Amino acid sequence: MRFIAPLVALLAVLAQDARADPPVPAAVRLSFTRDTLGTAEASGLADRKTGRPVTADDPVRIASISKLVVALGVMRLVEAGTVDLDRDVSHYLGWSLRNPAFPREQITLRLLLSHRASLTDGIDYALPFDRSIRDALDDPRAWDVGHRPGSFFRYANLNFPLIAAVLERATGERFDRLMARLVLAPLGLEACFNWDACADATIAHAVTLYDAAGAPLRDNDHGRRPACPIVPATDGDCDLMRWRPGDNGATFSPQGGLRISARDLAKLGQMLLNDGRGFLSKPSVDLLLTPIWTYDGTNG
Repeated sequence: MRFIAPLVALLAVLAQDARADPPVPAAVRLSFTRDTLGTAEASGLADRKTGRPVTADDPVRIASISKLVVALGVMRLVEAGTVDLDRDVSHYLGWSLRNPAFPREQITLRLLLSHRASLTDGIDYALPFDRSIRDALDDPRAWDVGHRPGSFFRYANLNFPLIAAVLERATGERFDRLMARLVLAPLGLEACFNWDACADATIAHAVTLYDAAGAPLRDNDHGRRPACPIVPATDGDCDLMRWRPGDNGATFSPQGGLRISARDLAKLGQMLLNDGRGFLSKPSVDLLLTPIWTYDGTNG
């Protein structure tokens, strides 16, 4: 049950209700069991400019719960034998990934997924489209040089662009399309990473995110497909024809860029409550739910 509480908590949508003074967050509440979805309750606006009310079917940038969907995709590839949780990811990347302070220590998908790979968020993990993740990791600020991989927990978004690069290299597929094939389509979810793979009909009811003062932060396109759904290249280019597998795992924002509705998020929760329900094997779900790190006062 420990997955379900955070899933329910994250059904609150970070939009703003323009009718309130000061503006208050819009919210969607939806309970579910293994077999049924409850009646949704929604309040506030998905788009302050147009006055469109928020609903349980409106996709919103769901931030770090995106990482759960990435982990599900990884486990699908593990079950298929495409990747191994405990193999040195250098094998997939085609270049040596090492903490410069610990050059003999291998870094694996298991370490990356559990935030124990000795990476930090000391650099900007939202890389320009034409920046390679390999070059970005040459910056010493990306690394925790005081702790060897596997010995210390440090939450770092940077783990997930690297995971995305590994998956792209292992499969040859673009990360957003890979997640659609492995996770979103099999579960019947109308969701996507960074909009490019979403249908126009889904984009039409996107939720705009606002800051505490009511200024737009994300997805302020009023139902239109964004002109550039990624972080542009340094020259401003957004042409995804320039994509190359594994060069820049940050392109589709694997650490937080999933757009999904409350109703579809609840369906994902149902799958977990049902031990995978034909999507993943029960041993894989059990592995996802098994703690592999416990704080002892010094190790994170």
